[in-house]
Amino acid sequence: MILLARAIQYAKDVVEGKEITTWEVKIQCKWFLNDYNNRQYQDGFEFYFDEDKLQIINDLLKLMNFATGFVAGKQVLEYLAPFQCFFIANIFGWRFKNNKDKFRYNDNTLFIARKNAKTATIALVFILLMLTEQQYSEFYSICLTKELAAEIKKIMTQIINASPYIKNRFIISATKTGQIKCKLTNSFFEPRVAEAGKNNSIRPSAFVSDEHGNFQNADNFNAMKSGQKNVINPLVFRTTTAYAINNSIMEEDLDYIRKVYNGVVENERMFALLYYSDKEHLWDDYGMYQANPLRVEENYKTMREDRSVAKEKPSAREEYLTKTMNVFVQENFEEKYLDINEWKKGSVDNIDFKDKEVVVGIDLSISTDLTAVSIMYKENGKYYLHSKGFLPGATLDQRREKIDYRQYEEEGYCEIHEGFTVNYTKIEEYIRNIEDKYNCKIKCIVSDPYNAMQMMESLANDYEVILIKQTYTNLSPPTKAFRDDVYKGNIAYQENKLLDWCVSCATLQKGRSEDVMLKKENKNKQRIDLLVASTFCYSQLFLENEIDINEVTEEYLEMMGW
Repeated sequence: MILLARAIQYAKDVVEGKEITTWEVKIQCKWFLNDYNNRQYQDGFEFYFDEDKLQIINDLLKLMNFATGFVAGKQVLEYLAPFQCFFIANIFGWRFKNNKDKFRYNDNTLFIARKNAKTATIALVFILLMLTEQQYSEFYSICLTKELAAEIKKIMTQIINASPYIKNRFIISATKTGQIKCKLTNSFFEPRVAEAGKNNSIRPSAFVSDEHGNFQNADNFNAMKSGQKNVINPLVFRTTTAYAINNSIMEEDLDYIRKVYNGVVENERMFALLYYSDKEHLWDDYGMYQANPLRVEENYKTMREDRSVAKEKPSAREEYLTKTMNVFVQENFEEKYLDINEWKKGSVDNIDFKDKEVVVGIDLSISTDLTAVSIMYKENGKYYLHSKGFLPGATLDQRREKIDYRQYEEEGYCEIHEGFTVNYTKIEEYIRNIEDKYNCKIKCIVSDPYNAMQMMESLANDYEVILIKQTYTNLSPPTKAFRDDVYKGNIAYQENKLLDWCVSCATLQKGRSEDVMLKKENKNKQRIDLLVASTFCYSQLFLENEIDINEVTEEYLEMMGW
């Protein structure tokens, strides 16, 4: 089978380094080869690769022709690019073992630079879905404007009209935003505008959010997803290039996808191909090949010309970086606090606190947010950490982060309280039980002076409580030192995926004199609370070897809360 053979070869070329691409694509290809060669035959693996189903897709692609560009009039199957074969084969090949009509991948993303057949690829997918999915299925595209939403319909129309063998199976409305209907399945495709209130009554079997990176609000996307609740086999697609806008919802999606690839969260039903230039290759051919996998030399020639202009003309740089190198401009200014893979090297099954003197760190949130309590001790130059989160259950459906908190609670990573606020009484009870539960001794409790002051005053009756304001002066030294100790292998922590998530979300905010503080990548969408509580603990322990008691300064006393 041509389609499968090319998909496998593409995956092999990527994994073996013969194909220039991104680390995310390498992981997706590695997973594909592992699942295809091994895991689909294992009893505990839910999915299998259905070559018979894919053969149907392979044969349908023989009946279609491209309508425009360098491949106008050519058979689709013969002239698909390797990455397109890989994308289509994964979408249609992987199925559930207990239901061969149900797709494995229900959350699909194609993040790719302009002029790489993005729209043509997704147009082919939707034509194939219309021909093969169940009767009376509904398919949609959404975009910010009618004109942009209609782009996929335009390409679908061109392919259908250029393909005599399938043309008579469709009825195409003459209007830009009218429907395309399939006579075989009585299904239809329709472009929609990005108005959430107008998309609440539809029932998409599949929809694509085209130019997804241009959205700054997820209401319309979420309205489309909510319409899929009663669909047996719901599919979601995101296709986009980068944009020079603030707070694109695609940046949040990219962050989530990368967390899956890094093992911070698990999602075996997500499929993504992310093509973009690494920061160090924004102005060379290597980065150009990373972001543009279509491998058309004429296109690369044009890109090199655009690059020469952008180097000399500042007004052209934004367009070049976003559309040719596929990089969100604002991404270039975010400095990740920690490499998540280096951080996870410190994960262990259990931390034993027996007979240890520990520091407790608390990041007290506002009542509806995530609160964190960390426990740490130091021994022989190494630090041992346990962290836990607390949050209100009634707000779970409203949270922006894509975390299964219920599952995390079952695994002991967090505790969910009833109602709309965290229960400070239960948190105080948890802290007071630390010594008995872990057979240890609390040396001191460290917290920010804001929020839940009553609880901190209560704890101060029985423990030494240190309040640290989150300022550059107070937190820059321990923040830098904590990172150094992670990279030196001096931090061991009890496995906690919520803590991993917090670490992966943290970036650095820089002040004067190279002072730094932790900050969230996006304060409305991310969480770093468990990491903050951990650095509070560390701020007291690392000072043991850093401070000469004979040279105590006013600044040090202020940091200690004295």
